[in-house]
Amino acid sequence: MLSKYLEASSHLDVDHIENTPIIAVDLELTGLDATTNKIISIGWALIDEGKIQLGSSRHLLINADQSVGSSAAIHELLDNQIAEGLQIDEGLEQLFEAAAGRAWVFHHAALDVAFLQKACAGWAGAVPPFVVLDTMQIELRLRKRREIPVQQGDLQLGRLRKDYNLPHYTAHDALIDAFATAELLLAIAARLGGNTPLQLGPFLRFF
Repeated sequence: MLSKYLEASSHLDVDHIENTPIIAVDLELTGLDATTNKIISIGWALIDEGKIQLGSSRHLLINADQSVGSSAAIHELLDNQIAEGLQIDEGLEQLFEAAAGRAWVFHHAALDVAFLQKACAGWAGAVPPFVVLDTMQIELRLRKRREIPVQQGDLQLGRLRKDYNLPHYTAHDALIDAFATAELLLAIAARLGGNTPLQLGPFLRFF
């Protein structure tokens, strides 16, 4: 199931922002505990040559066989909507087909990767490797380097987008947040790289 992804990942060469294939991903969840909560939607967009490929985006609803509960207040997905979604195995198959040969970018990677690892263990009987850029951790690192205090909420996706003069998105779903994360990564890269494409190696995390 994961053979194409694993083969492509073994040849992944992460260099600078303009020649590294990237997939920006966001998940919507029934809660924040990967051991008990579930994925209910997956959104992604591809970045090639330092540009978001608009036609590459996908948004999948996932039938989690679990009530969304109070998390509906955040993602606005209801039980009857996700009941019509794909099974998680089919959603993961599409996601990892798109992710083959690409670095991942998340905002708060540890959370999303934990859910993907748990889901992959059930789907494929294995936990695949993730080569990750985390926009939240990148910004945290930059602020620590500059000795800028970080207050609660400062590293939220919407707050950072405002700091980088990116537009405000009112809707909140996995696809919009995947796009928002992709745009934030490119904005950070533009600010840090100046006139040269940003080298990504120092910002990589491995899960």
